[in-house]
Amino acid sequence: MKLQRQTGALLLMVSLVLATIAALAVGMNRVSGVEAGSVRRDYEARAAGYLAEAGVAAATWRNQVGGCTSEQLDPVMLNGGTFSASVPSVRGIARKIDIVATGTVGGDTKRTLARPQVTLHDLANLETVKLTRGARNVAIDMWKSDYDDDDPLALVYGSAHALLFWDMIDIKRDALVLGATLTLTPTVLSGGLGTLTLHRVTTRWNDDANWSRPRDDAARWNGGDYSGAIAASASMAGYSPVTWDVTALVDDWFSGRAPNEGLLLRLTAPVPTVRFYSLDASSTRRPLLQVVSARQC
Repeated sequence: MKLQRQTGALLLMVSLVLATIAALAVGMNRVSGVEAGSVRRDYEARAAGYLAEAGVAAATWRNQVGGCTSEQLDPVMLNGGTFSASVPSVRGIARKIDIVATGTVGGDTKRTLARPQVTLHDLANLETVKLTRGARNVAIDMWKSDYDDDDPLALVYGSAHALLFWDMIDIKRDALVLGATLTLTPTVLSGGLGTLTLHRVTTRWNDDANWSRPRDDAARWNGGDYSGAIAASASMAGYSPVTWDVTALVDDWFSGRAPNEGLLLRLTAPVPTVRFYSLDASSTRRPLLQVVSARQC
């Protein structure tokens, strides 16, 4: 995974700010006459606020990619506006910084935004972890009541899914998740190419899971309880390993925003059918969940 892909999500705030400013500008240009003055003042006030938000995000970003620094953000010009940020100097490694950002539009309208004690993560030194602890997988099949550990993970449209789970304890507790990928290697493929989707599982399951029940002591389910929203999707490319970007999913689990009950993998069409190597396979073939993170400064 390239560094740009790993850390690009951290620029999302700045991108949204700039997009909002552009949208406001378009709206303002459509108004004329008496209303124009009022609309312009409202636009400038909003734009200055968004620019101040961009200043906070940019100052945070600069000092994280700099390796825990406490540098000022010089004024940045943007379509008639500017944003900047002051950061008090911290001796040595900066673990938290105070940011006061200013957005200015037209030279007159200003907005100031203070963010005290912003926690920094060291984006100059990323860590890559292959999760192993607590890992388990089960193939649930409408026509089979149990699953052997050394069986491959078989997927058939509408009648066979795969369940996978990893604990998050291999990730350092003070870390910031920047990227996560799941990779599975096919062992048998028939019927051509197809799309595979990942879904967040919503019910706790164990190694006794089958098509009808998530575990022996639980109520029935039908092929798994999972969110209808697609967490990630990928297309088959012959026998090449298949990789899904599961950054958002892992970040939600790690941060506690969503309970970690694992994920379900399913086919979206009758063809193909595919079998993937399970966790019982060799280290080069077994399912791999890899996480890139940054530690707190």
